[in-house]
Amino acid sequence: MTERIVMTGGTGLVGKAVAAALIDSEYEVVLLARDLDRARSLVPNAAGYLPYRSGERGGWETALAGADHVVNLAGAPVFKPFTGRRHLRKVTAQRIEGALQLVAAIHRAPNGPRTLLNASSVGVYGFGAPADGLVDEKTAPIPGEHTRGSREWETAAAAEPAARTVLLRLSFVLTGNGGGLKWQLDQARKGRSSYFAPGSQWLPWIHLDDVVAFVRRALGDDSWKGAYNLVAPEHVRSREFAETLARATAADPPRRSPALLARLFVGAGADIVLGGRRVTPARLLESGFEFRYPDLAGALRECAGAAK
Repeated sequence: MTERIVMTGGTGLVGKAVAAALIDSEYEVVLLARDLDRARSLVPNAAGYLPYRSGERGGWETALAGADHVVNLAGAPVFKPFTGRRHLRKVTAQRIEGALQLVAAIHRAPNGPRTLLNASSVGVYGFGAPADGLVDEKTAPIPGEHTRGSREWETAAAAEPAARTVLLRLSFVLTGNGGGLKWQLDQARKGRSSYFAPGSQWLPWIHLDDVVAFVRRALGDDSWKGAYNLVAPEHVRSREFAETLARATAADPPRRSPALLARLFVGAGADIVLGGRRVTPARLLESGFEFRYPDLAGALRECAGAAK
């Protein structure tokens, strides 16, 4: 019997790949989207398309009745040039409101979904000066705005749980077809590869294919619940990431850029690239999850090839 998935964020970088993979796996996928024409264009084979805006109720709630799963990947990116705390707070508030809205709808829906997969971030652990201690799903966070916002996002998703809840604590998602890495690949090929000082800060990452594989596994195994760090098992520092990227693109060695530039060009996401922590996928490793791209060199070679 075909299982039905109601999904938000299906037009985003991660969402497009997840939606396509689930459709290929013969799930019946219904997309909730703000721009229905764009959703139809980017994910042409979904079973349905319904209007969705955070904070509003709509006829889309009926889609949850009889659905098997909800995948909530909605949320504007934090990385946006020339932005600051106001942008971070706006994005965070939208994510929290969207999660609360979905949970409330799940409660109201007759015969509602049994599973909620909800996006989150390794920002839940906070950011700080470079430190070598491993950060797993049980690590106490460093207080701060990213930590507070991510915690509230997760709490909203798990509020009065009417469904098995799985939290995807996403790191830097690598793909050659969009997002921050696509820009970095283009810069490297122009001889402009760089990293932000000091370069010793950790940069947790994961290949998009492994995010998709995680979603499939989490949907299919009812024993999976709670938070999972979606990071690759190989830990790399910012400078090492840039050097590996340069080799993958046959580019010149990267230059060191002042940390101040991160505040300008990365905006609200500057704390992430300047104070990244050494996050490890402890629960995934314990589960026996097999990463398709466990090492950075292999992941970047694939992404560089896909971006040509």
